[in-house]
Order: sequence, then C-alpha cells, then structure tokens
Amino acid sequence: MESTRYPVLSRRRFGLLLGASAIAPVLPAAFAAPPAPRRAPPKRPGPCPITTPVDAIALKLLRHTPEIATYGGVAGSAAGGPFARSMDDYSPEGEEAWRTALGEAGIAIERIDCEDDRLGQLRLKMAAAVIENGTRSAAIGYGRPNPFWFSGHEPYIINQISGPVVNTPNVMIAQQPLSSPIEVDAWIEKLDGFAEGFAGVVEKSKADEALGCIPPRALLEKTLPVVENFLAGPADRHPMIVALRERMATAGLDARTRAAAELRATAALEKRARPAFGKLRARLRDMLPYGREEAGVWAQPDGEALYAANVHSVGDSDQSPEEIHKIGLDQVRLVTGRIDARLRQLGFGRGSLRDRLDALAADPRQRFPDTPAGREQVLDYLRKLVAGMEARQHQFLPRAMIPSQRLEIRAVPPATQDSAPGGYYDGPSLDGSRPGIYWINLRDMAGVHRYSLPTLSYHEGVSGHHTQGATLLALPQAPLMLRIASFNAYQEGWALYAERLAAEMGLYAQDPAGDVGRLADDLFRCVRLVVDTGLHQLRWSREKAIAYMQANSGSPMSEIVAEIERYMAWPGQALGYKLGQLRLLAMRDRLKMRMGKRFDLRQFHALVLGNGAMPLDLLETVVLPPLRKG
Repeated sequence: MESTRYPVLSRRRFGLLLGASAIAPVLPAAFAAPPAPRRAPPKRPGPCPITTPVDAIALKLLRHTPEIATYGGVAGSAAGGPFARSMDDYSPEGEEAWRTALGEAGIAIERIDCEDDRLGQLRLKMAAAVIENGTRSAAIGYGRPNPFWFSGHEPYIINQISGPVVNTPNVMIAQQPLSSPIEVDAWIEKLDGFAEGFAGVVEKSKADEALGCIPPRALLEKTLPVVENFLAGPADRHPMIVALRERMATAGLDARTRAAAELRATAALEKRARPAFGKLRARLRDMLPYGREEAGVWAQPDGEALYAANVHSVGDSDQSPEEIHKIGLDQVRLVTGRIDARLRQLGFGRGSLRDRLDALAADPRQRFPDTPAGREQVLDYLRKLVAGMEARQHQFLPRAMIPSQRLEIRAVPPATQDSAPGGYYDGPSLDGSRPGIYWINLRDMAGVHRYSLPTLSYHEGVSGHHTQGATLLALPQAPLMLRIASFNAYQEGWALYAERLAAEMGLYAQDPAGDVGRLADDLFRCVRLVVDTGLHQLRWSREKAIAYMQANSGSPMSEIVAEIERYMAWPGQALGYKLGQLRLLAMRDRLKMRMGKRFDLRQFHALVLGNGAMPLDLLETVVLPPLRKG
C-alpha cells in the first residue's frame, strides 16, 4: 500500500512557517527563520565541517555491524556492496573488536572542534551521546551493547526476540536489497556465511557462560522453537527461500537468473545455514537444564549495574529504578480511573477492569474472522486508518516537514510471528528506495480487536514512528551516525505522544470504544514501568510480573506472556515509552506557558523533530533554551 505522497516544499518555506521566535530554536540552518531584512546580520564563521569526520567514524563502526548498515540502507549495503555480504561477527574476538571500535569512536568525536556553529555543536553532542550509550556498560563483558539498536545492552546473545537468531534472517527476508543479480549474489554469499557466523554466536554464548551469564530458562525455552522453525520443512518452502523467490520475481529478474539463484540459495541453506542452526539447537538443548529460574538481569554478574546503564541509555532517565517503579504505580492508578469512566459511558459498569475490557473485546463488532479473509480485513482497516491520519498531517506539522516516504502495512511472517510483538515499525532505507513498513502480528486473531487498532496505527505509522523516522531521513546533511542511531526514549516517547495527539485532535470523538483502546494501550505502557523495574530491580519472578500485567490490562494472555519475556530479554527498553512521553508533555506544557498566545503546536513538533532523535536532556535545550536576560 502506498501512502499519500505530498509535494516536498523548500526548506526556506519551512523556515518561514516557523517564523522568528524568541526561544531561538536550534534547528538545521535550512530550517531556521530568515533574518529581518532591515539590516544585514553580522558576519559569522561558517558551519563546522563535522559531517565528513563523523561519517568516517560511523562507517568505521559499521564495518563491525554490517547488518545495521544493511537494515538502514547505508551506502555499501545495496548493489552487492560489502555490508550486504556478511552477518555481524558475534564471536568473542568480534565482540572485543566491536567494543574497542566504540571506545575509539568516542575519543575521535572528542577531538572534533566546533565552537562557532550551534547546530554543529548540538550534533557533536548527539554523536557523543550515541557512543556513550554504547560504552556505558563496557566493563560488563557478556551480552552485546549496540547504540544503533533500540534495546541497549542485551545480556543474552541468544534470545527469542532479537539478536542473530531472529534479526539476521529477518533482515535478509524483508530489508536486504534483492533487485539485481549482484544483490542476489551478495544475499546468497551471506546465507552461505551462516556456518562461520553462527559458529561465532555459539562461541560467544559459551564465553558469556564462562563469565557467569546464564540466560533464564523461560527464554531458552522460547528461543528453541525459533531455531527449530528454521530447521523444519522442505527447503523450497523455507521462509528465506520463499522470500528470495518472491522478491526476485517482484524485481523482474529473468526466469533463468531466478532459477539459478534459487538452486544456489537452496544449497547454501541445506549445506551451510541449516547445519549451523543445528549446532545452535544443540547448544540451546545443552543450556536448558541449567537455565536460570530468576527472571531479572539482577541475577547475572553485575546485573544491577547493567540495568542501571540501560535505564540511563534506553530509558533516558537519571531516576532510580525504585523511583520509576513508583511513577509507574501512580500512572497505573491515574489511567485506570480514566478507562473506568470511559467504560461506564459505554455501559460497562460492573466487574473488574479486566472483566469489562474482556466484555468489550467479546463484542462481535470488535472482532475479525480467524480466516485468511479476516486477516485481509484487518490490513484493509489499518490502511484506512493510516490514510485518514495522513490527510490530517498539515494540522500537526509544517507542510514542509510532511514526509513523502511511503508506508506499507504488512502481516508479520508466520515464521517469526510467535515471538514477535503485536505491532512494530521498520523505517525506510536512507536512500528512500525501501518504504517504511508497519508490521501487524495476526498470529492470534482472538487477540486482535478493532477498538485497539487505531492507537496502534498512530503509534507505528502516522503521526508516530513513520512520521518521526521519515522526517529524520529528510534532514539536510545530517551526519550518518545520527541518521541510524537509536535514542529509544525519544523515539518511543514520541510514538506514545502521537497516540495522545490523535485524541487531542478529536479522532475519537465518534469512536468511544477506540478511545478505550487508546487508554488501554496507555495503561499498558504504565504497567511496563512497574513490571520492568519489578523484574530487574525488585527481583520479581516471571510469574509475578505476568500476574500484575494480567490484573492491570485487558491484553490476552498470549500477548502478556510474550511481553514479559521481551522485558526479560531487553532490560530497561520498555521504560522509554512512558518516560519519554511524560518528558515530551512536560516540555510542551512549559513551552505553552512561555509562549502564551504565540504557542503553535506545529512549531513545537518542528522543534522536537527538526534535528532528529537525541537524548531528552539535549532536546530540552532545543525546545526550552535559557531565556535571554534584559
């Protein structure tokens, strides 16, 4: 599905839309309002030439993580380039080289001088923050820190939701280019390299165990089926071979090329990739008997230190886990009260919150048939929701910032749907050749409710992740590092802010059930503050976290279990949503007070989005710079 395309207005017109502001926003030079014509502005030094040195640092790092380069569509990942030909080196030696490169990158950024350009200074601070997020937990040898990925320092190299077991095949299936014979050759070479690549994964797992890191048994049990799915079935129906076949046909490659490529790929799958996954399965089976019963990372060596680092990096908070836990409890009470009032308006006044949400979910008008046709109905409904919000973009963005990149809506592939979240977003490639993709998980149609889909669509699509991500790619001359880096609380906080923005724009005025869905999702993010800190700091069991989420949400049990196990694999990542949203709302309120009648919502959004993702403390200096004296 192609989203509505809008004409790209000039950056000068965007500056005119912002207008002269007393708050002196730090925006890209082309985004800034023009000076008053009465007198010529004083001469100032030109902008610092930081893009070239920062790009050189980023490219050096990407040599150690080519899959991030391929996922992002960095030059060298298309046209059969080197990034497309190998997976990341997860071996202990590869991990040491990666961490060394991150440390060297931090030193290199400190040596770049940019005193006379405010935008350059801001971007250098952003780049330094990227590296700091990757090195904050460097003393903890197990797992893998990655500042270009949203989950921070993942403690378990083998898990059910990310890492090489999940991400490597998924990137090849959905993101890696396959539009020419040379790109097909690179794809097959990468598949053939699974033998060496996954041998490194097994070695890293053993090295982490030697450091005392033993994953929770529950995660090992959920990862094993993911590996077994890769090994199951005939080769011609394997998800990777099917993806290769279909994408080559879509690209229009000739039949002879496609047939020869499929033969080569099948040989690589059967002789190299599947045997590598067979050894991975054996490793998992060996680990299962002594997998940890404890759910939280606190049980691992230096686990509390790793969690504290992730709270800072992906939660973007200086608050203690105990303080965040209390915020979560308070927010759960607040949002529960709002849902209660809305449910009473709909006639659901008796029973527990969960009973009433279950009653709403059981309404036949909120369900879709558990059939292929029913799944297509879900996709059609989502496309209408996204198109409706696209038509309103001028209400919350300056027209020059309205993205032109396409957004597609797809069902999560059956091969990965069991461990995938309910919905998620993959951004467009840097060159715009690959669209943004909003994935919807249709594994459990009993858990797919019409009333919950609007807010999911605003979160993942427009005005959420797609709007933010596509706007980032349109920024002029932004250094590569800042275009591919992840600042989880900014990005997820914006997407949760976008959910609330839809309500503020009146989109639920005629859809009270949809507003219950929005509030229920908001409650879900509040619950995350409680259970994430509960698991990793307060030493809750997996079962206690599941029970709390079940009692304080309307989500189906299949989703609750998957979510809790996600938090176990990604300590701290789930904090970013609500903490980020609360910070953005606080900034907006303070800007309203400062600007009074001059406050413009579109200008606020331009300030938030106009420099790309960044730490929230830095963002606050952009949105609310110190007032000038006098």
